[in-house]
Formats: sequence, C-alpha cells, structure tokens
Amino acid sequence: MDRRRKIIPENIQRRITKIFVTNLPERCSGTDLASYVRQYGQIFGLYIARKRDKGGNRFGFVSMLDVKDKDELLKSLRNIRMGDCRLWFSVAQFVLEDGEIKNNYAEKGNHSTKTYRKQHGDEDHREGKATFFKKGERSFKDMLVGKSVRIHSNVTAFSGLYGRALIARMIDLDALKNIKIILNEICPSLGRVQYLGGLDVLITFDDAETALAVRDAARSILGRFLKISIWEGQAFGFERLAWLKVQGIPLHLLSNEVIDAVGGVFGKVEHKANRSDSDRDLSW
Repeated sequence: MDRRRKIIPENIQRRITKIFVTNLPERCSGTDLASYVRQYGQIFGLYIARKRDKGGNRFGFVSMLDVKDKDELLKSLRNIRMGDCRLWFSVAQFVLEDGEIKNNYAEKGNHSTKTYRKQHGDEDHREGKATFFKKGERSFKDMLVGKSVRIHSNVTAFSGLYGRALIARMIDLDALKNIKIILNEICPSLGRVQYLGGLDVLITFDDAETALAVRDAARSILGRFLKISIWEGQAFGFERLAWLKVQGIPLHLLSNEVIDAVGGVFGKVEHKANRSDSDRDLSW
C-alpha cells in the first residue's frame, strides 16, 4: 500500500494560513483543539506534535483556509484558554506538508523551501524553536502557569530584623510620600525606611525598644497609618502602584468621577483624579 501523503494542490496551498500553537494542556487531542479554534475560521488540517518545544510545552499546527486578516485572527485565537492553559498562536515560519510552497520564497524564485516530512513519526522539530514569539508579547504569568518552586522551610530572609523593624501600611499616597517627615516627627533622626510596594514600607531601628515605642506612637496618629506591626517574619501580600493615563473620554463625560471609574476597572484607585474645568489640556 502506498503510504505517501498526497501533495496538496497549489491552488489550495495559496488559500492556507499555517498557525503555530503552543502551551497546549496535557492529553489535549486534535478534536479538543479544533472545538476551540473552529469558531474563528475554516480548518483545513490540524496536527499536534509528540515532542515538545524548547520551553517544554506541547505544541501543534492548524491550517486555516481563506484567512482575510491574519492579525485579527491571531488576536482572537490568543484569547483561547483550555483549562488553566492560555494558548499562544503565531503564524508558522515554515510550511509543513510535502509539496507546499512558502509564499515569500516562491515570489523570490527560491526553491529551497523547507518541508515537514514526518507527520506522525519522529518530528524534525524545526517549528518547535522559541523563535515563534515576538519579544514582549507573552506575559510572565503565561510562562509560569502550572509551575511551582519549592522553598525549604528553614528559609528566613531578613530574620536579623525580627523585633526591631516595623511593617507599616500608609493610609493613602500622600502619607506614603511623606513617611520620612511623619517618622521624623515621632522619633527625630531614627529609623530607616524601605519601600515594599503598594502603600507598604519597612521601618528598621537599632533596637526592639525603639521599634515598640514608635509602633505605639504611630497608632495614636490619625490619618497616616492604616496598619503597623512588628516585623516577625509574617507573610503579607505584594501590591504595586501604577499610574494610568486615561484618554478618549468624550467631553460631555469628562468628570473626575468617570476618570476614577475607568481607573477602578484596573484596581483600587489610591490617588483620585483632580481634573479642573479650567485645565488648558482636556485631551483625556
């Protein structure tokens, strides 16, 4: 029996767009992948490799017919999640089927087009290289989903500060900006301030007695500290402050309340908008 795969006619090849997909979940079948991709266009063929790419992820290829806008297609496909895995799609660098012609090579008269000749055997894994991703387009979160790091129970960073340092959360951004002034009013020339992210700071003293005294004094000050406690190695969440530049709000909706509402979509608004009707620049 002739097991050779049929060469795809050139008129069909011209209609095909090859899409590389990676970060497939374990046990994902071609049928599973097709059920997610089919809503975005007509599938001509689909293949999931047995090997993994250099990032250790399962990968495959989807042949789509008559794609009008590749960028729009990729934008839609990159929203696909299968369980905890967010799939990553890009236009394949090389064609895969025997006899296919890569358009830009054909136009230049270059007939040394690379092919992928082993569909279900030992793959010549040219398409599995990490060159399918444009720098900055894949987030750290996507890279780390499903992975973990084991930390030994005896790891105690900053243990030398136990008892003589304070973890303080300021009540607002103004208090955070003026922490050194506030601290100087409580204990002049004492305490070293280190920023921890969000509204949190680490304040270190030479001895535990001073740390306790400052903690008690800080708790009696209104409108400055939201929470303050002795550092004893306790866990607390990490937060970050980010400034948003909001643009495109129509003039009839351009109010501080609307600007704050837009900011609230991304997280808690710590510094509210202070736009004025007399501002010269209204290009929000």
